[in-house]
Parts: sequence; C-alpha cells; structure tokens
Amino acid sequence: MTNFSQVMCCAAASALLIAPFATIGGSTPGTYTYYQFPSGIRGLSVVDFSITVEVDPGYRSNVYWSNQFDFVGTSSGGYAGMQSNGGGPRMFLFSIWNASEAKSGSPGSYCLTFGGEGEGKSCRMAHEWTPGHTYKFRLAHEGDRWFGVTVTDMMSGLSFKLGSIRSESMQISSQGMMNWTEYFEWSSPSSNCYNQPYARAEFLKPVGNDGAAVASVSGSHVNAPCPANVGIIQVGSIQATAIGNSLRGAVKAGNGLCLDAKGGSGTSNVAALGYSCHSGGNQSWVHGVDGTLRLQSNLCLDAHGRTTPGAPVVVYTCQNGRNQKWIQAGAQLRSEPSGLCLTSSTAGAQLTIQNCSSQPTQSWQVLRP
Repeated sequence: MTNFSQVMCCAAASALLIAPFATIGGSTPGTYTYYQFPSGIRGLSVVDFSITVEVDPGYRSNVYWSNQFDFVGTSSGGYAGMQSNGGGPRMFLFSIWNASEAKSGSPGSYCLTFGGEGEGKSCRMAHEWTPGHTYKFRLAHEGDRWFGVTVTDMMSGLSFKLGSIRSESMQISSQGMMNWTEYFEWSSPSSNCYNQPYARAEFLKPVGNDGAAVASVSGSHVNAPCPANVGIIQVGSIQATAIGNSLRGAVKAGNGLCLDAKGGSGTSNVAALGYSCHSGGNQSWVHGVDGTLRLQSNLCLDAHGRTTPGAPVVVYTCQNGRNQKWIQAGAQLRSEPSGLCLTSSTAGAQLTIQNCSSQPTQSWQVLRP
C-alpha cells in the first residue's frame, strides 16, 4: 500500500527516469505514472483501469501493481490492483481510505479494516493471475456513495467482483489518478537494490464513463536509488523495476538439485547445499546486476576467500566482496576471484568450486526475464 501524501508530492516528475544504483538497506524499487483528463471534466461515475504483468518477478516476490484514484470533494482516495505475495496466495485488492463500511463481492472475496499508512476498508480475493493477461479493474459508483470494483481477465473473459466500499463522495475525481509498481519488502531493513527481482508491467490509460473521457499521461516518477524506468507509450506506460537483476526463484543444477542455504534463509555462515528443489525462502535467489546471488534476507553465496579447486562454498552476510561475485558464463556460475565453477554433487552435500567442465553438476538454470 502506497503512502498517499508521499506519492502525491512527486506528480511533477519527468516522463522517463532511471534511478542511480546503490546498495542501501531498506531500499526497494518503485515506479509511478500520473494521468490527467481533459479540462472541464471534474467527476466520473465509472473508471476502467488495466494492468498486464508482462514479466512475473517470481512466486516468492512481494510486488504490488496498482491503480490509485481520488474522490471529488474529499481528501480521501483509494486504489485497486494485484499482488505477488511472497509465496502466499496471489491477490487482487480494492481499498479506500477513511471508509468505515464494506461488503464482499464474488464468492471467495472478503473485506477488512486496514491501518498503518492511513486507515480504511479493503476488499480482496485470492486469485492466481496469469502473466501476459490483461486485467481490467472497473471502479463504479453503485449509489449512495458505494463504489465497487469488478476485475475481468480480458483474455479468458473471467470476471469477479472484489467488493463494495462506501466512500465520502458520490464521484471519482478526474484529478490525482496514477498507477504504480511497489515492492512491499521496503519495510525490511535487509532489502536492497540487489535482492529484489526484476519485473515489468504495462498500464493502460484510465478510461472514464464508458469511453466518454480518456486520460493522458502527465508525468512519472522513479524511487531512488534502485534502477527502474517508466516508458511512456501510446496506450499508457510500461514500468520496469529492479533492472539488471534476475527473477526470484530456484537456481537449479543439471543434476536436478537446487542451490540451498542449509537450515533456512536467515542464518549467516552456513553451508551452501545441493538439495531437492522446493519453493522455500532458502532456495529463492536473485542474481543481482552486481554479480551476487542473494536471498531476501540479504545472505549471499560466498566462496569465502578460497580460490583452490574443491573449496567449499557457504552462504554469508552480503559484504560486496569479490568472493561473493558470480559470473554467469553460459550455464556456468564462476567465482570471480578464481574463475572456478560452482559445482553440485549429491543431495545434501556442500557445494564446491571446481575446475570448469561440461558436467551437468556445473550447469545452472537462473531465472531470467
């Protein structure tokens, strides 16, 4: 959920920005596109937003793609979008600040009160959205200040209603409309520009009152310092985030075993193993543009200063040293200081660096866009 007052301050930003790159704890990517409707249009009864997640950042990512709006005659607003939810069910959400009444929509939807960055009501539904499919979010006034959101998969035709929330207004404002991509691991001090997965989504221009009014792009913004950009296109914008990083997920060897941090994903100086593949956090890696292989907890695959064949590999707190840099050469992952290749053997055995060869134990699949 975005900070409403913080986002609004940035509406005058330029249409294409690329943020500088740095390793800063607690930093995550964020991109925003701002819209305006033709002059003379103040209030709308219906607005259609559309989102297509073109590149899925991975099952264990925590990314939110959303559309944000204001209401006429009040300082409150809301948003509606879709999330990849850190290994939990993928979600569609609709929320309004300063609301006190809500009711669910289609079977499986539910509503609750939210707090933290403002207070209000939120209606949501777990649904396994499909990358490459366009989802239309139809925000409509239903009478007596009640607004509902219906989601339609424009490829399959499937529709479902998230719910209805009572606002402080009768109309959607034509001002202050935007959409955004946010990584909600921003609240974790272990987050940084190198352990967040790449993602790309297309947002279409908002359409009001069943085509009577179409918005145009008025600007965009990119959160510093993580690399991202907003590309303005004829139909709206494309937001690309964590540019240069891989997706988040398993790194799998040719022998069928996955790169694994022994004992979990939160302890430094543990063995790096080849292990049966699963969807746990200790097997969910991002190959950063800096060459590191990182877990979300900011632990890195580390050759531990060793440069001789057969040396064991560990998982260690990220420190930006060369011993934590891995060069992908074809399917091989080579330790930067030695040029030796990351090598798996049997299930549960510690990984090593070895002279490079064509063996499947040195062939690694890293999830790439």
